[in-house]
Amino acid sequence: MQIPLADQEQVASSLRQRTYSGDLDAVIFELQKRVALAWEERGYFKTKVQVDARVLTSSPVNQRIWVTAHVDAGQQYRLGALTFKNNRAVSNVRALRNLFPIKQGDVFNITKIRESIENLRKVYGELGYINSTFVPDMRVDEERQTISVDIDMDEGKPFTISSIDFIGLDQHALESISKGMYFKRGDVYNSRLASLFMREHASLPSNVPLYSRIRLSRDNELATVGLTFDFRDCPVD
Repeated sequence: MQIPLADQEQVASSLRQRTYSGDLDAVIFELQKRVALAWEERGYFKTKVQVDARVLTSSPVNQRIWVTAHVDAGQQYRLGALTFKNNRAVSNVRALRNLFPIKQGDVFNITKIRESIENLRKVYGELGYINSTFVPDMRVDEERQTISVDIDMDEGKPFTISSIDFIGLDQHALESISKGMYFKRGDVYNSRLASLFMREHASLPSNVPLYSRIRLSRDNELATVGLTFDFRDCPVD
């Protein structure tokens, strides 16, 4: 089976609009991954892709290549059951399931599963479980053409805040910003509140990532975390 021609052209168009770096073998490898993912997102979970490429024009700074992708799609799968194992901090299975917009019987989409697991990670981060891991175990039923997913959840412990520090603020700014804190030492760490605090007080554009601005110093034995908020214009690692 294959995806509709309109979808194939959409995939081809998106690949043509990208630029690629590395030698020809690296570009071929990346194209194989991207083509396979496009089919996998449409339920063809066992897609195999072979890419042939040849150089059309070449200059010291770039090359134009001609690419042909041969796709062995296999059969299309739909989502079977989706279950959770070892969830203790959040026992409401319906609440967990609502984080996964893909429904039973829908065309299986690996990207939606991955994005939903990221949603799960964010929710647990808001509860202080910053070391939690979620491993999807996928069970393929060839007869029914379904894939069931068991999410094995290693929640870890909720972390509390042991310290709060700031970089790049003068004394006046430090005193002012301290009055608008959403949390204090001893509180359970909440990743959403930490991000919201940094976003509001640093006046950062929405497209600026916060991972380099909020630093976590974890003590896994005590399950505590020290927070450092970096307000410098150009943070240095």
